[in-house]
Amino acid sequence: MIIDTSLQNASFWGGDGDNNTGAVGTRAVVDVDHELFDKAVRITVNNPTGVFWNGQLQFPITTAVNAGDVVLAHFYMRSIANTYETGSSFVSAFLEDNTTYDKFLNREVSAADEWQEYHLPASITTAQSAGNLALKFGFGGGDRPQTFELAGIELLNYGDYDIALLPATAPTYVGREPDATWREAANTRIEQIRKGDFTITVLDANGETASGASLDVKLQKHAYHFGSVTVGSIINGTSADSATYRETVLDMFNQSGPENDLKWGPWIGEWGNGFNKTSTLTALQWLRDNGLYTRGHVMVWPSKRNLPNLIAEQLPDDPANAPASIKQEVLDHIDDIGSATRNYVYEWDVLNEPYDNHYLMDAFGDSVMVDWFNRARLNLPSHGLFLNDYSILSAGGRNIAHQQHFEDTIAYLVNNNAPITGIGMQSHFDETLTPISAVYDILERYHTAFPNLDIRSTEFDITTDDEALQADYTRDFLTIFFSHPATVGVQLWGFWEGAHWNPKAAMFASDWRAKPAATAWKTLTQQTWDSEFDATTDATGQFSGRGFYGDYGADITIDGVTRHFTFHLENGAASDFTLSFATPE
Repeated sequence: MIIDTSLQNASFWGGDGDNNTGAVGTRAVVDVDHELFDKAVRITVNNPTGVFWNGQLQFPITTAVNAGDVVLAHFYMRSIANTYETGSSFVSAFLEDNTTYDKFLNREVSAADEWQEYHLPASITTAQSAGNLALKFGFGGGDRPQTFELAGIELLNYGDYDIALLPATAPTYVGREPDATWREAANTRIEQIRKGDFTITVLDANGETASGASLDVKLQKHAYHFGSVTVGSIINGTSADSATYRETVLDMFNQSGPENDLKWGPWIGEWGNGFNKTSTLTALQWLRDNGLYTRGHVMVWPSKRNLPNLIAEQLPDDPANAPASIKQEVLDHIDDIGSATRNYVYEWDVLNEPYDNHYLMDAFGDSVMVDWFNRARLNLPSHGLFLNDYSILSAGGRNIAHQQHFEDTIAYLVNNNAPITGIGMQSHFDETLTPISAVYDILERYHTAFPNLDIRSTEFDITTDDEALQADYTRDFLTIFFSHPATVGVQLWGFWEGAHWNPKAAMFASDWRAKPAATAWKTLTQQTWDSEFDATTDATGQFSGRGFYGDYGADITIDGVTRHFTFHLENGAASDFTLSFATPE
């Protein structure tokens, strides 16, 4: 045991409620009737802010922990009162370094009115002195009051031990069940909004309608975007891994864009030899040549820490003292990268993460955001222009403050006539997985507020060792996203463990083994949501069908002669196609 298990001795911070509403929550030690313990700590949450760590019950370690040690958090939880539709209360259990704020465990757990036991193992990757690491329970998430109890809290150090041998409460999510109620409605919406009726009229070599012609019609590429960011140096590379990387891109995705190459720093050469304008444009051209829809990320990431050194070194700590010349330098950058990529990408993330990247807005006012979109439009007259941010869909969908800021920022841009066309929701998940119905509700919230804007999942991934969980959530997230009419695509934030910002989240292992999530992705996008017809024209030379929107190929045979044709089925466009053998090949 490496913590003081006395509930009375635990550290407690009530958190800071919004708008001077007092503490987020309070605690009390209460008597309970349980065969394993007789005391519990009752947390009453009255003013949640939507930020899980704003309000904490803390158990600091009482002895040092070595790098590589394996620990096990063990505790019980039950709900006393809540008004959530699930009937459960929740809290975030996390192991945090008090100096660096690195988290070795971060898991939202929940319980109804019966005691729920949790075993949460974790590997401690850096040495920790006594008091520097703590097991914490954060209760600031959500948007409603709740009361719950925790008891039997332990943190055990197993030292150098195989973590797989420890008991572990498997993570899951609401809506995972095969008969979950959301599935039927989602599939009905997909059938209605992602498909269209079409009619093919076949003409023979004389231009006459051809009855009895054989047709083999197949969807070649979805109109909807199922994509992933890519790494330019790997696309351009000559190694065996580069070859497999390119093959996998073409096999799995119809949309892509650079992960880092188009960020301001690497674009101007600050990230070393692996990044330069020539290689970036070469990789983008390869994507375009192979028919992938491409997008750019990101024009302005407006915090001092995420701006290039060229700009950051000019910025004082106090934004009020920032030199006015910076405004023009940002606009010059938008001119440079916008004009250079005009023929390489179809859309851009103009602004990234303004919730906690706002130095330039603090320095020059919010109106600079409108200026950036207007400048982007000047260079990109017909391209999509997006605002992109995180914690809108992830972390249980409970970050109320971030979600509201996102909505307020979009409203500011729209109300000030910024040429924004889309909403980018990053979608980075860990094992605290947002209920599937809640994902749809969040999409509906923003679509209702901004009905003319597209919505895209721009940075989807799931960080977990549980490959079955990763696969199931990939399947269900894709399904619910595809089922919402405002969405235009889901883009992974990388797919191969050998080139991924968070290797556990990759769909392919470093040796190119396809994880179950890759199989789930491919099964949905290329089998479940496929359209293929083996048919014969009727007496009028026609065949009618209903298929997913996208690009089609049709092999048509008349009297033993086969011709290949293509057509594009698009929502709201003409859907009657005449395919004539009289047309020269």
